Amino acid sequence: MQAETYQSTVIKFFSDPLPFKKLKLKYAWQERVIFFDPQDIYTQVKINAFRRIQSHLAFPDMFPDRKDGLCSCGCGIALTGRRRRWATNDCTKFATAVWAIIDGQVGTYEYYLGKYQGRKCAVCRSRRNLKVDHIIPVKYGGGGCWLSNFQLLCHACHVEKTNADFGWKQPLPGPESLPV
Repeated sequence: MQAETYQSTVIKFFSDPLPFKKLKLKYAWQERVIFFDPQDIYTQVKINAFRRIQSHLAFPDMFPDRKDGLCSCGCGIALTGRRRRWATNDCTKFATAVWAIIDGQVGTYEYYLGKYQGRKCAVCRSRRNLKVDHIIPVKYGGGGCWLSNFQLLCHACHVEKTNADFGWKQPLPGPESLPV
């Protein structure tokens, strides 16, 4: 019960959209992805917060077929001609990118993080050897989250943060911390 409450709190916090800022992007649908509010998806799809890859996710569960003649991505555009699910090709690309982020596809969220925060380490601002880091580690319920749970770190900062997160290479407690 307590783990379930913790998991829902983590998912709630890290399914929040990123704060808005002006970006230079090639396509408007990319901006929709970065500033998308995924709360509706997180309420209708079960996410396993303790797994990085959400292999159980089905694309149609995240963006179900609508019977009212509107686009399934949520843009509100009416379907015309032979289109049955997406109003435009941009809607298809948007939905695919959102699915890939929640599904845990590293290349996709690395791309969008680079566009949002710039291709530099969040700690030391280095531009070399960047890695994607879960702010809340998957071990503690940070899997399957939105872009707000990720940051780009250089290799050295990533190793340091991982060691701190999991207690590796930490000094042993001194005799003053032992119970009497």
